[in-house]
Amino acid sequence: MLRNVPTKRTTLLLDTRLMAEAAAALGTTKPTDTVRASLQQAVRRAHMRNLIAWELPDSAGELLEEQRGHRRVDA
Repeated sequence: MLRNVPTKRTTLLLDTRLMAEAAAALGTTKPTDTVRASLQQAVRRAHMRNLIAWELPDSAGELLEEQRGHRRVDA
């Protein structure tokens, strides 16, 4: 059981074949772990899509180079 994490006990009707496939793909053995890992992956994918869609201003490249320059050490 998760400690210090808000949880909710619920009943779900799940496709057992799909659960078995998901468990195999995710490397999980318990239904709760499979559902949790699936939810985590869905959230991670959504975050990645948001990052990919995020548009930087035209001057972002120059700003990044300027910031990197402060960390470079000339040999």
